[in-house]
Amino acid sequence: MNRILALLVVGSLISWSSIHAKTPDGKPPSEETVCDGETGAAFGLCNAYCEAMDCDSPNHQASDTGCAQVKANFMRKTGRPLPCDVVCPCAHTTLLPLFADLGSGAIAVQDCISDLMIISVSTPAGNFAIVDNTEAPAFCSVNLQPPFVELTQAEVVACRDFLRKAAAAQGVLCRSPE
Repeated sequence: MNRILALLVVGSLISWSSIHAKTPDGKPPSEETVCDGETGAAFGLCNAYCEAMDCDSPNHQASDTGCAQVKANFMRKTGRPLPCDVVCPCAHTTLLPLFADLGSGAIAVQDCISDLMIISVSTPAGNFAIVDNTEAPAFCSVNLQPPFVELTQAEVVACRDFLRKAAAAQGVLCRSPE
């Protein structure tokens, strides 16, 4: 009986610690998505660098050497930078200030609609930031009006992640189109 009780206590502690475990950015890897487009070893390396070790964060807990080694291995395997090291150009340009305002929380998010090819985040004023990957070249824009900022596939991932995080920061979860 004591053995069963001990197993239950240990199991509960393990479950509790895994539920409450957080990475340096405060989000467990299971809640992050920047590596979702990767497969095999590239997914493992991306997940380690971007999500578990949070090497892209100024508050990372891993050593600089460890981060550098994982980054080098990812680049050697894929020939491209880690998804979390790619920034969304739409959020860092004066051409599309709505992206930056959504990211900073300066403008409220009303809704987020997302599927595999398009993500759109709308405001109470009816404006929306969109990343569209349905045809080449992929692009981002505001209200589907010029300017259209062309995106690489890595930038598409970064911009989709940027908009998803901007919505989530305001308590809005992205949903599928109806």
